[in-house]
Amino acid sequence: MKTPNALFIVVFTIVLTSCSSTKKTVDNKLYGTLWELEYLSGPRIAFQGLYPDRKPQITFVEETGRAQGTNSCNGYSAPFSINGNKLSFGEPGPTTLMFCGQGESFFVNTMKKITGYTIDENGKLNLFMDDVPMMRFKVKDNSTAVKTPEDTSLLNTGCYASDDSKSSIEFDITSVKANKIKGMLSYNLYEKDANKGSFLGTLNGDKLIGKYTFSSEGTESVREVAFQVKGTSLVEGYGSVNETGTKFKDPNKISYTSAMPLTLGSCK
Repeated sequence: MKTPNALFIVVFTIVLTSCSSTKKTVDNKLYGTLWELEYLSGPRIAFQGLYPDRKPQITFVEETGRAQGTNSCNGYSAPFSINGNKLSFGEPGPTTLMFCGQGESFFVNTMKKITGYTIDENGKLNLFMDDVPMMRFKVKDNSTAVKTPEDTSLLNTGCYASDDSKSSIEFDITSVKANKIKGMLSYNLYEKDANKGSFLGTLNGDKLIGKYTFSSEGTESVREVAFQVKGTSLVEGYGSVNETGTKFKDPNKISYTSAMPLTLGSCK
């Protein structure tokens, strides 16, 4: 018969082993990897027929607890919960609103059924509904995705968008040379004049600040804008500006709190 102390040691060892196993399961390349769908269970339509041009993609952002990507032509973002190999998604919300055919609805509805995941010996991400394989993803070249600041100090080219049905913002990053960033930026905010123009800025760590030269109601203007890189999203920042409203007074006091984060996806 085991003594109470011996029993405590056995139980404590089991708990430590369990925690270590769970950490090992989650501590893999699930996070920060751009995954592209290559198999979807359920639809009678052939996979290539559902996604003739672009395949759905997904990236898990550990810092924000959200999964985001494209469902073939629209961007989406959804909260996820993970515990060991158990995985579930919250309601996927669109970031753009183009019509994508049946493939979009199949992808989104299947996400809602997922209860677990594995990464197999071939490096494929498999998502399950209980024990039934529902989706399989391969690693996609991350050249179109934003790397997390821990992985790289540079932002990559790509199109980022946010759309809440009343307002929309699009930022198409067209050139990245060292830390110099160029792109096209447009705002169409509710009850405000729409504006569109060019962006030229500098990426310092995860902060992107630059000049936005834009036209609104036939008038050309220039002002500074700032974004923070958060996983595969860009979050706009706000702060005190000079008397002309064209430049931030102190770049170190910008608050990155926009309620409309720009997510990697398809611009309209």
